[in-house]
Amino acid sequence: MKRAAMLVCAGAGLIAVVVPGAANAGNAGSPDRSEGLSAAESARLDAGVQLAPLRSGATGPSPFTAYLPDLHKTNFAAWVAKVAKISAAAATTPERQAAKARWSGASDRAVLSYREKEAATVIGANDTTWKGEKVSAFGLGAGLHNRMVVSGTLADKRPALRSLPMAKEDNGSIPKAAATGIDGNGRVKITGRIGDGPYGTSTGDFDWYKLTAKPGETVGAAIPSSSLDVFGLLVDGHGTVLDVAWHTPDGSLPEKTASTTSAAGGTYYLLLLDPDTWQMDFSDSASGTGAANSGNYTAEFGAYRTDRDAVLVKLRRGDVLGTSVTGAAGRVSVQKWDSPYVTASSQSDTTAYYPPNSPLPGGGNAATAYVAEADGWYGVITETGIGAYRNAVEVYRPGGESTSAPQTIYLDFDGASINTSIFGGPDMQAKLSPLSSFLKGWGLTQADLPALTDAITKTVTENLRDDMRRKNIPNLNVRIVNGRTSPDTFGRPNVSRVIVGGAIDESQIPTVGIAEHIDPGNYGREDTALVLQDLMSAPVKGNPSAVVSLNYYLRPGVGNKVQLIGRAVGNVVAHEVGHYIGNWHTDNSNSVKSIMDSGGRGFWRMFNAGPDWVLGTADDGDTDFTTDRYSLNEPFFGREDTANVTAWAFSGKR
Repeated sequence: MKRAAMLVCAGAGLIAVVVPGAANAGNAGSPDRSEGLSAAESARLDAGVQLAPLRSGATGPSPFTAYLPDLHKTNFAAWVAKVAKISAAAATTPERQAAKARWSGASDRAVLSYREKEAATVIGANDTTWKGEKVSAFGLGAGLHNRMVVSGTLADKRPALRSLPMAKEDNGSIPKAAATGIDGNGRVKITGRIGDGPYGTSTGDFDWYKLTAKPGETVGAAIPSSSLDVFGLLVDGHGTVLDVAWHTPDGSLPEKTASTTSAAGGTYYLLLLDPDTWQMDFSDSASGTGAANSGNYTAEFGAYRTDRDAVLVKLRRGDVLGTSVTGAAGRVSVQKWDSPYVTASSQSDTTAYYPPNSPLPGGGNAATAYVAEADGWYGVITETGIGAYRNAVEVYRPGGESTSAPQTIYLDFDGASINTSIFGGPDMQAKLSPLSSFLKGWGLTQADLPALTDAITKTVTENLRDDMRRKNIPNLNVRIVNGRTSPDTFGRPNVSRVIVGGAIDESQIPTVGIAEHIDPGNYGREDTALVLQDLMSAPVKGNPSAVVSLNYYLRPGVGNKVQLIGRAVGNVVAHEVGHYIGNWHTDNSNSVKSIMDSGGRGFWRMFNAGPDWVLGTADDGDTDFTTDRYSLNEPFFGREDTANVTAWAFSGKR
């Protein structure tokens, strides 16, 4: 069966090949490190390339709110397109509009209109945080406006488009890349064909092109037309995949461009390929995984100065900043003073995941939110496009600062009846089994249940309360409640829950965990999440998804089994709570152990098994909320400080 590669990435790592192998057949011996992936699948994932049936659409659980057992069936591009439509409708609901007034408080004044000072035909006057235009009237101080609309124009300074003669084969690798003749300030139109190279009928055909960019130039690629599905990977001189463009001839997915700003200049490459194949070694034309489709394409590739407009806003630690751009712009970002992005969103709006009573803006071409880590001036930057735009920029304090009541996280171990449509599942009343139903799968008995629920609660408390106290948040106010020993208070104000139990067959949601919302600032304080137990308690032998099971990492006589299982399950619970208090997924393939790492691989990190993949040994360590780059498969750029987002979600009334 054909699979297509999907890429929505930001600064992926160098490609690494992992030797494939079969799933471990039992608990004895060292674990198989392939996680059930072939060498090609591992290489794609290491490059930030997601496997998915290209035309499957946005099926299955949401990849943004779910901790998925694998990513093979997830079409991230289709999900981005689907969520954008929902976000546009959600942004204008009466609940969202009322929330702006509610959470603005004393700052609820007329929306500030700010027009950029740079002339419409000029670039470079306000394109960095060094040159950004300070908006002193914006903020949460006395007499300031907490909502504004920045309007401006992105100037068109593109060089003339020059047609490049059709490249001669073999241009199937970086060393053989076709020269564009661009040495800064150039743009070419490329016509070519996939399938006509020397390996087009065997290992696959790959078309490479190269250019040189000057410092400060934007390197960009687009695929305006093709007779087959085509992906264009933007690659730097080290072979690192930076971004992707794609085109589907029938318009089944919105066309996407690729771009990166070159700080120091250098050589960049564009790889055009059929998504049903993959090149294992960018330096070897014959290293493809197999021939697939063939057809013609037209692409554009260039390097030149583009217009970026920056305004500077003064934030206080804990301020929740939201921004959403409409019009001609396609990317919006937040930066510290002349530093890399802390968050950016390109050609995507995922604000549909905000709860109905979130005040943060959405409904644009791109939207993002940021919880300020320190007092100071921050750049809000609009870019990627030509023409007029309007950028809604708004700031609020976290939701908990409006009440003296703590945020309660109720851990429900007794099973539940719930309509799973709140997670995007079927509109049905699912009866979820209690945690006790899954003890046998781990070789535990009912006598172990009290100790197990205590261990899970202790782990969640450590992650969400104890670790957060070290962030010195004023009046941190959160309670983690063990549902086995305490009455169920879900349904009361300021009480969220996690149902720890249930199975895929019962919920009809093929996942390990899933959250109802993603809520920067924690404005919706009565959320629900699921952490299903069937995959985590499944046997290893004969199980194609064995790496999702805790049994894969347990060894007879090694460690306290109840405590080890409690820590692992507790981390997944904290992960899902992390979503509904505002965190997105982080990269699951790099060396950083993060509670918010996405699923699909790297389960040993989430389960605290350590590099030896065995629970209860000296290298287990502790997986926490931390700073990590966003998941390479999701439409955000930058580094997410998930501990900061989590701590301020529990900030109480001062």
